[in-house]
Amino acid sequence: MKRIFSTAAAVMAAAFMISCGPQDMKVSITNDSELDRQAETVELDFGNIVAAHPEITAENVVVMNAAGAQVPSQVYTEDYGMVKLIFQAAVPAGATVDYTVKAGEREAYDTLVFSRYVPERLDDYAYENNRIAGRVYGPALEDPRTLGPDIWLKRVESLVVDKRYELNDYHHDHGDGMDCYKVANTLGGGALAPYADDKIVLGDNYETYTRICNGPIRSKVLFTYKPFDVDGRQTTLKREFIIDANTDFIKISNWYNAPVDELPVVLGAVLHDVLSRTDGDYYIAFTEKASDSADPDADGDISVGLVVDAAEEGVEADTMDGHAVLKYSITPGKRADVWIGSGWSKGGVESPEAWAQTVKDFAYAQANPLKVTVK
Repeated sequence: MKRIFSTAAAVMAAAFMISCGPQDMKVSITNDSELDRQAETVELDFGNIVAAHPEITAENVVVMNAAGAQVPSQVYTEDYGMVKLIFQAAVPAGATVDYTVKAGEREAYDTLVFSRYVPERLDDYAYENNRIAGRVYGPALEDPRTLGPDIWLKRVESLVVDKRYELNDYHHDHGDGMDCYKVANTLGGGALAPYADDKIVLGDNYETYTRICNGPIRSKVLFTYKPFDVDGRQTTLKREFIIDANTDFIKISNWYNAPVDELPVVLGAVLHDVLSRTDGDYYIAFTEKASDSADPDADGDISVGLVVDAAEEGVEADTMDGHAVLKYSITPGKRADVWIGSGWSKGGVESPEAWAQTVKDFAYAQANPLKVTVK
């Protein structure tokens, strides 16, 4: 039996053609890979849909699967103005599955993703979906100063961020998980950062944020950063966090600018008490004991995954400054996509070996995207 795999890789529609019917259009999704794909996010240009079907609006658009059941969908506007329709598809290995987009009555969907600015906790920006949670640090926090995110562990599928901040006691497990992960001045649970002379430049906390959308199946936020010094050169950064439902991974798109032709970078995560590590061509998976805990054995094991875009060249797994890293070079001004993942032995990760397979499969899926055709 093929392994069922969940990911949130985005796939753009290749072509739009006139629909056979006046009120619907067919979306064919082909999976040429050897993995079944479950709950994988598909992106469509909503402007093209409306141009072909003016009766469809953001308020009445529905997506139906082949069995005629409505699946959750979301319409949102990107910061650069493009309007997107997204939904999550299930496509067996080697198969093509059809979905229908039409005007209708939208059902009430569960909100599975959420993110927000947290002014009550020194400008944190917190995010979560039904499987993972975390936060990045803001300008008001004096220490740590880093690009690295904090990992919040979950054992439930309900949303927990607001509850934890309200209790102000998220370092203890109240039945839904906890924060027992130590970031300090490191890259924490995973970030793309420059390096020079074999030293990682940690960057700084975010300066500004813009939330682009917030559920029910995607939350997206844009962060900007103050310029910082990399090997004597002023370097700037903006990056987008995309958190989709039903996945253990977050997509981070990075735009670095510096007065160089190539910028050496690492996608890295800090190492604590490591129990297992697997290095692949474009990924690293490792599992370690809870790092910010008075009782690591009781608080379980934390798993971390790092995945680099398979289109990048010269990617090399290594260890640097106490971090597991994937080293390569990027072109300043060009978008660089990476993915970071996390899991917990008390929240569904059965073993370090199972986690390593999850990360390997995710990297494979990113290198073999679904093919989408709209008719």
